[in-house]
Amino acid sequence: MTHRARNNAHVPAGLRTHARLFALALALVNVTGCTAPAKEFVDKIRTESAEKCSEGNQAACHTIVQELGKTKVAIESTAPIETQTPACNAGKQDACQQMAVLHGELSTWCSMGNTQACAAVNTGPWPANWDEPALIDAAKMSCLAGQFKPDSSTCQALEMME
Repeated sequence: MTHRARNNAHVPAGLRTHARLFALALALVNVTGCTAPAKEFVDKIRTESAEKCSEGNQAACHTIVQELGKTKVAIESTAPIETQTPACNAGKQDACQQMAVLHGELSTWCSMGNTQACAAVNTGPWPANWDEPALIDAAKMSCLAGQFKPDSSTCQALEMME
């Protein structure tokens, strides 16, 4: 089953649940702040994702969690790598923009010591022959122009990357 995302991309139903989990994660971390530090929350989500992945839950297998601050956590899915890379290689510019932003975000997390992000960055498959900085700039313009909705994972990742 797929649903149409706000940016007109087909999104598997399991990823919609993933997006809801992301929103809940941010809300929980922001609400509980002092009583549940982000690191503890990240560790808990990573453990649960690993358990669910070993049980065959593919959405959990594609989940990467990153602590961004004492009370801020981000959750990203690597599932688009497998679907958007062929679209980008076929010349679909919005897919290339989304992939560049995802790669940039995961590369940043990798530099922060996130081994799951490093594994995704190093194994891909990522698009061939792309100009990542130019595509990230184009994605920023797409977010500003409304081509990607402000609450899309691409626009949200761009906000966090700044």
